[in-house]
Parts: sequence; C-alpha cells; structure tokens
Amino acid sequence: MEKKPVTRRDIAQRADTSVSVVSRALNNSGYVAKEKKERILKIAEELNYIPNPVAASLQARRVRQILFYCKNMENAFNIQLYQGMLEEAGARGYMVLFCGQIAFEEIKNTLVDGIIMQDESMARFYLENEGKNYHLPVVSPSYGEPIQTGHAMPVVEIDTYRVMETALDYLWSLGHRKIAAGMPYPYESLNARATAYRSWMRGRGQKEAQKYFVAVTRRDPRLEGDERVLGFREETERSPYTVSEDFFGKGMLAARLFAERRLDATAVIGFNDDFALGMIRGFEQLGIRVPQDVSVMGIDGSDSRKYVSPLLTTISLQPRIQGAKCACVLLDMIEGKKYKYVNHTGFRLMEGESVRTLSGSP
Repeated sequence: MEKKPVTRRDIAQRADTSVSVVSRALNNSGYVAKEKKERILKIAEELNYIPNPVAASLQARRVRQILFYCKNMENAFNIQLYQGMLEEAGARGYMVLFCGQIAFEEIKNTLVDGIIMQDESMARFYLENEGKNYHLPVVSPSYGEPIQTGHAMPVVEIDTYRVMETALDYLWSLGHRKIAAGMPYPYESLNARATAYRSWMRGRGQKEAQKYFVAVTRRDPRLEGDERVLGFREETERSPYTVSEDFFGKGMLAARLFAERRLDATAVIGFNDDFALGMIRGFEQLGIRVPQDVSVMGIDGSDSRKYVSPLLTTISLQPRIQGAKCACVLLDMIEGKKYKYVNHTGFRLMEGESVRTLSGSP
C-alpha cells in the first residue's frame, strides 16, 4: 500500500502550531520566530516532507534560468564558483545568468526561478529588504560565519576556521614558528579566519599573535591617497554590499606594512589567494624574496595562482565543487525536491613554490 504523502497539516500538528505558520516558514514569507521556524524545518525534514503543491505551482511558471548575484566577477574565485554553477545547471537543463550591477529592487524584473547570492552577508541584506516581498528561492555559499535572520536560507558551507588551522599546521610542520597573517579585518574581528588564527596561536603558546597580525581594512587611513598601490574602486556607500574589494591591492600594502614593522616572521598567510599574491608582488617590489626570505601561503585555490611566480601554495576551497553544489540545492528547491539547509564541501592542500621548509625540520 502506497504511503500517504506528508502534508503541511501533519507538520503543524507535530509542531503544535497552525498551518499558516508552517506555510510561512516553508515559503520564507512573513515573520516566524527563529526558534519556531527551526523546529518546523527540522520536523519537515524528519517527516521527509516534499512540497508537491509548491513544486506544481513553480513548474507552471518556470523559465529554467537562475541568477548568480555577484558584485565582483573579476575575482578568480567567484569565476570558478560560476563555472561550477554552469556545469550543474547545464546538466539539468537550466541557464545561469550573472549580475551584480542592478539594484536588489530590480531583481523582481529579472526572469529567473531562483538566486544564488555571492555570500551570506549579501543574502541577508536581500532577504531582510527587497527579498521579503519577492519570494524567490535563495541559496548562498557559506564560509563558517552563520548569519542570523528571520528567514531560512540553505547554504553550502566550507569550514574556513578549520581551513586556517590546516594552513597553520602545515607551516608549523615545515619548521615555521613565527607566522604572520595578512587580513582585511582588524585583529579583534569575529571573522572565522581571524578568530582561528588567534585561537591557534594561543594554543601553540604564541603570545605575540597581535604583533604578527597585519590588518588592512577598507577604512584604514593608510589607504588615503594611495590609489597607485591599491587601485581601489570605492563605489557608493549606500550599503556595505556595493563595494568590490581589491584584495590584491590590499596584499601589496600588507607587504609594505610587514616590512615597515620589521616583522621577523618566517611565513605569512594571506586572507585569500588574491591577498597572498598581492603580498608576493609587494615583497618583490621591496626586494624581499619569496620563499627565500619569507614564505607566503594563500587560501582559496583560485586559478589566479597559476599566473604569478613563484607558484602559490594554498588551501583550495574547491570553488567549482561549491558552486555546483549551490546550483544543485537551488534547483532542488525550484523543482520541489528534498534538500538540506546546511550542506558541506571540503578543502585540500595545494603545494606550490612559495613556501620553504626551514633547515632542521623533518
């Protein structure tokens, strides 16, 4: 005998709430208290709920296009995310548009079935504003820094806290004991990579972690009048999501600050590959050799590492795989299939030529 499909009324009875509240939670429309929404979503997953009525409704209006909303398509990592989305979506008969130049309120005029946002911060801003009235499915990559909103949003997560620990463990295994970090955040930042660096350094008995933390923030006064070094493209300050960060330029400045502070670190980890590549270029201009004088390591695994010498050693976040998974989750939402709200992808070490083993190390 065929099992009766689970309905929203079944979920409402289990959650001790009304069907309308369950509908708002499942459709990401209207306000539902965070704890209640989490309970409803958990029950829906436990009951293996598949929203067939919603799927049927979406099927009638489907245009087989999704949008990758990204402010910085010059970034090699974002390009690889997009390539992964294209591969997955293409295999399932969908096209992927990309844009980051239109205002959020204009998305409603775009013929798409769902949106992949560049990151969680951008997704939060959208969901808390224009997205409240334009109920498209939204998915976002995540890098270990969960956001708090009144809206459920599936994410494809990489544990960048663990990524930073892995990078530091690798440098330690090669004999490096004084390891600096180049970051676009202040030392006290709650950013996962900055937090992991502080925690790891304390765990290794490194009491001077702040000394080796080279911060270049967007508001850093040292950026004033330094367009030659940074090539910054500061856009309007209407929201924090309208600025394309120039990580390469920040990395160049970080290298200069590293030298000015006469840091005795034997290795430095850049916030991402572009930041690390900027540091390599900055060190080169200062006559500091990589890796002979200082080792440089990145985090991302972007294709841009191939075009700078020495070849950058990095922890690859495997952006194509993450992009493909984002598209997979979004398309499952659109097609009314079962999906998870938290999805994980892995990372791997990619050795290059920018890190050396210190003498006497195993």
